[in-house]
Parts: sequence; structure tokens; C-alpha cells
Amino acid sequence: MLRLTPEPSPSATLEGPASDVQNLWEDLTSDTSGQFLGLGLALLLLIAAWFIGRAIIRGIVMGVEKGTPLDGRARRALRKAKIPVADPPTMELRLEAERRRQRAQTLGRVLNSTLAVVLVTIGITTLLSMIGVPVGPLMASAGVVGVALGFGAQSLVKDVLSGVFMLLEDQYGVGDVVNLGEATGSVEEVGLRCTRLRSLDGTVWYVPNGEITRVGNMTRMWSRALIEVRFAYDTDIEAARQAMIDAVQAARAGHRKVASAILGEAEVAGIESLEYNAVMLRLLVQVNPSTQWDVQREVRHEMRRIFAERGIELAVPGDAMVVDTGRQHRALHDSARPDGDEQPTDEDGRPLPPANDGDDE
Repeated sequence: MLRLTPEPSPSATLEGPASDVQNLWEDLTSDTSGQFLGLGLALLLLIAAWFIGRAIIRGIVMGVEKGTPLDGRARRALRKAKIPVADPPTMELRLEAERRRQRAQTLGRVLNSTLAVVLVTIGITTLLSMIGVPVGPLMASAGVVGVALGFGAQSLVKDVLSGVFMLLEDQYGVGDVVNLGEATGSVEEVGLRCTRLRSLDGTVWYVPNGEITRVGNMTRMWSRALIEVRFAYDTDIEAARQAMIDAVQAARAGHRKVASAILGEAEVAGIESLEYNAVMLRLLVQVNPSTQWDVQREVRHEMRRIFAERGIELAVPGDAMVVDTGRQHRALHDSARPDGDEQPTDEDGRPLPPANDGDDE
């Protein structure tokens, strides 16, 4: 009786070349599934980092946008020190809120762009390493290119970084009158790379942020009207001091704008310097921001009148020739001026500094 032996099924293990092909397919399948798993995990981590980073940036932007209106801490400190500070009007509060909003949006765009570049770079590097592309030489090449670009565009990088820190610290904003060293004027635009100013004569200055080594903000919280007057050596110092203070009182009584701008009492401490041909006195008055030029003009106008009425002579430069006319003082015949002289402003109504805010001689 014959027995039939069943033939092996096709699913059985193959021998020879067929076995090698099967093992290679299994290895490829296992490696591909592992790569896809790793790629998916990396993608999930990048997405999570994106959302977490966006949430952090959103919190930073909201904090900057909310901020402390008009330097609340500084105001409280000044009030505690019994230094008068004007309460900001409603319009100024709105402008300050808009300024903080623009600054927060600028910072948000910069931080979001930085986050996107970092995450995209990490994702591309991870993908290349998973598919077997050597990442080391690419990173080395990218480092060399980055160093070259850094040397070539270091001034641009410096400008941008300085602009970011300037926005974070809120050193100045649109509408402020600032002194940036070579340029002085009203701020028209604040960017990450440069700041645009307009001076009193209408010149528009573009100052790179990286070139700004110091900032003098003339319209922050409060300002100070400063007038220096040089008198002759034989002048009665106490009479001259009282005349300067009376000039402030006369300007305050004659002009409502000056009265509303002045925050404190006028101060003339005494002789500030003894020069070879003069004795110098300095008048200080604390005023509202960007109103010091109006106050100084009106006080100088009243000083001229009071000095002439009281016979107080100013100092004469050493190289000048003096002719004695025999008169005790000169009579002034000025026409009456309408109240409300305006400070120079630009086309948008923002205050501009005077052309020369020097000493009164």
C-alpha cells in the first residue's frame, strides 16, 4: 500500500535565493515602520512645541500690551517723594494704550517668526537623519554659511537686536521728542531696524537702532523749563533772583496755557557760576511733558519786560564795546501779543523741539 507524502505549502520557509529575498523584505518593513513611528513622534513633538511656544508668546504679548499705563510705578514713587506729576488726560491714555498695542504686536511678530524658524530647522534636520542623509556635514556647511552671513550682515543683526531690546524697555515711542545724539526731533516711526525722526526744520532722520548709544527723552512723564541768565557783576543778585521768579508769576497770570502747564513753584537756587564777565543765575520750573518750550518763551518775554522796568542789566561779552547813554534803563514799546502762542508742531500736530534751546544771554 502506497503512502502519499503531502507537498510543503507555499507559506513554508523558503531556502536559497528566495529565503534571502524574504529576509530582506522583513528587514525593510520593520525599518520603515520604525522610521514612520519615529517621524510621527517627532512631528507630534514639534506640533506640541509650536502650540506651547505660541501660548507663551501670546502671554508675553498680552503682558506687554496691558503693561503699566504711563509708568504707574514711577508715578507712585514720585508722589511718595512729594514730586508733583500731572495726571494724564484721556487722549494721552488712549495714545499710550495704542502705543503699547503696536509695540506688543511688533514683538509678537518677531517672536513668532523666530519660533517658526527654529522649529522648521529642527524638523528638517530630524527628517534628514531618519532617511539616512548625513546631517553632520550639512550642519557644518550651514555653520560656515551662517558665520559668513553673520560677518556680512552683523550691522543688520545689531540693529534688529537693539530694536527688540528698545521695544521691550519702551525707551521711547511715536510722538516723543528725543535726542539720539546726532539727531533730535519728534519720533514718527519706530521699527526693528531703524527709528525715523523729524527735526524742527522738517528734516527726516533715519537712525539705525544699532548706532544709538544713548537716548534722551524730553517728553516722558514730566519736563522742566530751564532758563539761564547772565548778569553783570555789580547787579543786585537778590533783586535779579526775585525778578526771574516774578517773570514766572507774570507768565502764569497772563497765559492760561502756561498756568495749566506749570506743575510746581519756580526755583532760583542762587549763583550757579562766576565767569570773567558775568554772574549766572538759573531758573527751574517743573512742567507738563512737551510744554517746556512754551513756558520758556513766555517767561523770557516777561523777563525782558521786568528787567527793563527795574533797571537790571544783563552781562556784556568781554569783546563788546559799551557806550554809556546816560539812561538808567531802556523803555520798551512792544505791541500787545495775543494769548496762545503755540509750540512748533509737525503736520500731525506733534510737538517739536526748538531749533536752539541754549542759554539766555
